[in-house]
Amino acid sequence: MERLTKEQWLKHGLKTLAQAGFTELKADKLCKSLGVSRGSFYWHFKNLADFHSAVLAYWQQVAVASTIESIENQSDDPLQKLRLLIGVAKAGDRSLEQAIRAWAFSDSMVKQTVQQIDQQAEGYVAQLLIQSGLDGSTAALRADIFYSSYIGRLMLGKANTEPEASLLVDQLMMFLEDGV
Repeated sequence: MERLTKEQWLKHGLKTLAQAGFTELKADKLCKSLGVSRGSFYWHFKNLADFHSAVLAYWQQVAVASTIESIENQSDDPLQKLRLLIGVAKAGDRSLEQAIRAWAFSDSMVKQTVQQIDQQAEGYVAQLLIQSGLDGSTAALRADIFYSSYIGRLMLGKANTEPEASLLVDQLMMFLEDGV
């Protein structure tokens, strides 16, 4: 059997987290589910805390940084970028986001990472609103309301099914664009 890469471990960690929760992110359980020895795990990670930290960093890259990079490459129009961002949010898998936020209630490192990601994402929305013509304080307030609404719907488990999702996007854009 060929050796698992660090990225394969991280992807498996995110998948396990989304499907079974943070209590399943233990070396023995992960090794058993992959059919590999503990040595495979410790080849890439010093200990479980190192793995958890790497999983969070990987999630941050996948969840925020790559999404923003993709949106930035698709359009120069800030309002179009907002529409793209809302489209990504409504289409995304909610189980991983919910699992990480649940984990954050019991782990300060996870909580700190989630807070950093929330600040980054909300800051990006505010930046797009400023680029659209809103003043900084109005943009920050609307970004806060927008992002809080997104997180609220996510944590409440509200499905974004069509046509509800399209109506939601239209209403959010009207709110965000008001005064632009």
